[in-house]
Amino acid sequence: MRFFVSLLVSGWILVSLNAASAQDDGPLSKLPPPDSIKLSSVIAQVEKRPGYYGIDNISFADGEYRVVYYMDDGAEVRINYNAKTGASRPPRKGLFGN
Repeated sequence: MRFFVSLLVSGWILVSLNAASAQDDGPLSKLPPPDSIKLSSVIAQVEKRPGYYGIDNISFADGEYRVVYYMDDGAEVRINYNAKTGASRPPRKGLFGN
């Protein structure tokens, strides 16, 4: 009987852990965390850059805002902003983040 109870409790714990991990894949898990900088402050930083013309795309992945914007001369610029600190840096992959 004791074995059956411990087996039942173990099964319940595994089911609970599985349900908790399934909740992590919800739609909110793909959004910036609540303590991150506001998107409006990222946009303000981009708009202050020399030669700025307009924003084409902003996305969020891996803890970063990924911004694609154009300059006055038509050049495309890709830059990432850390969602926690707001620090900017070039994309990780390739010269243009491809």
